[in-house]
Parts: sequence; structure tokens; C-alpha cells
Amino acid sequence: MAPSGSRDADHVASSVGEYIDNFDGLTRERLDEMRDIVVKTVPDAVEGISYAIPGYRVNGKYFAYFAGWDKFVSLYPITNLPESLNAEIAPFRAGKGTARFPHTEPLPRHLIERIVRHLADARS
Repeated sequence: MAPSGSRDADHVASSVGEYIDNFDGLTRERLDEMRDIVVKTVPDAVEGISYAIPGYRVNGKYFAYFAGWDKFVSLYPITNLPESLNAEIAPFRAGKGTARFPHTEPLPRHLIERIVRHLADARS
């Protein structure tokens, strides 16, 4: 089952492109941006669908996931971060392992890049 905001909430996509294509408007734009950030930050990452959302692997291990919702996009897992990243991500935290980036604010690209890099490095 896809997160709310997708056109077909009962359909599980078979690729990241298909997952993103299932959304419209700002959610779709921001999912494209999240994908772009991950792919440019970790060019050797392998993308796929896991837990019905886009996930990225290095050395066969998933290190990051994102999802689209009606009012925000999320990045997972936000755990075991250095204190400096923890402080910066704090305004976006929604539970222990989730960061939510509301559609009412620009995506903090630089922060997301640094988190994705940290998560990938931790799995290398």
C-alpha cells in the first residue's frame, strides 16, 4: 500500500520511477528532488522498492528511504546521527527515525545531502 497522496494508494510500485509517477503536483516534484539528491550524493547507490517505498542500497544494504505524503515528504531512518546533524534535523523530526519536510518550506537540500552521505558511509 502506498502512502497517502498517491493516485492509487492500494498499488505497490515496482520501481522508484513508478512510485514517483503515482503522485501529482508538489509531492511528485519533491519526490523527484529527493531522488535527485540521493542519486547525486551516492552515485553508486542501487535504488529499489522496499516496504512499498523507494529505498537505496550500498554493498547490498539499505541505507535510506523516502516517501511522499499529502503535506510533506519523509526521509528514513534518521538514527545514529552525529550530534551536529541531530541538532540540524531536530525541527524536521517526527518520531525517532523519521524526518518530515513540509511542502510549505523549501527542501533543505544541503542537510539532506549530508544525512544521506552519513547514512551511506555507515553502511559501507
